[in-house]
Amino acid sequence: MPVSPAKSKLLIEHKHDVPLMSCVFSPNGRHLLAGGRDSGVVCIEVASGKKTLLAGHESWVGEMARAGDDLVLTSDYTGCVIAWDCSGELPALRWKLPAHPSTVRALAVSADGRTFATGDRDGNVRLWQSGDGKMMREFIKNEHPIYGLALHPDGKRIITADRRPQKPTIQVWDISSGKELLKIEVPELSGYRRVEDIEWGGIRSLTLSPDGSLILVSGRAGYDGPATTLIYETTSGKLHRKLSSTLKGFCYSARCHRDGWVMTASGELAKGEFRAWKTDQDQSLADTATAGPCTALDIHPDSSRFAITQAIGKGSYPETGVLAIYEWQA
Repeated sequence: MPVSPAKSKLLIEHKHDVPLMSCVFSPNGRHLLAGGRDSGVVCIEVASGKKTLLAGHESWVGEMARAGDDLVLTSDYTGCVIAWDCSGELPALRWKLPAHPSTVRALAVSADGRTFATGDRDGNVRLWQSGDGKMMREFIKNEHPIYGLALHPDGKRIITADRRPQKPTIQVWDISSGKELLKIEVPELSGYRRVEDIEWGGIRSLTLSPDGSLILVSGRAGYDGPATTLIYETTSGKLHRKLSSTLKGFCYSARCHRDGWVMTASGELAKGEFRAWKTDQDQSLADTATAGPCTALDIHPDSSRFAITQAIGKGSYPETGVLAIYEWQA
């Protein structure tokens, strides 16, 4: 049954001792995993609300993704990736690998769940087998940090997003040859300040529409502009739509609902929001304010619920986190 993107209800909220930065539901929808500024992976049993901390990482936990029918992949700031088998009562560590020598900033899984890609702070992109964590190839070496990755559902293309100063860039690559097929410069999401020589903006996340026809990149429009998601056509690179919030901060995450609309999660100092959009409209369908910046979101496999992570605190120094589950109404 289709749900209404404009009608959502908070089901449960979990507080955590540190800010949270990522979340993902398990493939069977039984558990919700989240990570942030410590080494433990928060695991919530969705039906009961029971909370467990999973050990295995040795640093802050970053990007997460579902893989196939039973795995969740989690990454960390030392470059490690862990595969959790979610078929049992609790997720169990299946394999752990030192994927990169620096922080993993991007993680993406193929449509069939058999392969995944990782990108790091140093610009490295690597392809792996999900089942055993075996590396398939070192794909490209970028000169700038990789902050977004997607494996196209056709199995032939990989899309990367980097944070090069002044011109954050999306690139579409042919996987078999490594040839660049398309390059899109996104200066609108740059927050570069020449006096400081620091890129304060840049692309913060990348995702694809379910059919792979659209690329969604999120960040901030300029140094002090609104939280923004830009949507591009995958084949031509043409700008399809600009989704701009009234929030003066960053859009940290965008996810596509199977019914054809988009969810975004954003934040500025000490407040945040999530919104629902249609990809052919400039105005959002609904927006909900939150107590702290929304740093990540994920949609449940049955598409009836979604989860939001937050970083809670004063000013630019969050101290705690919140993980919340919402349900859409018909």
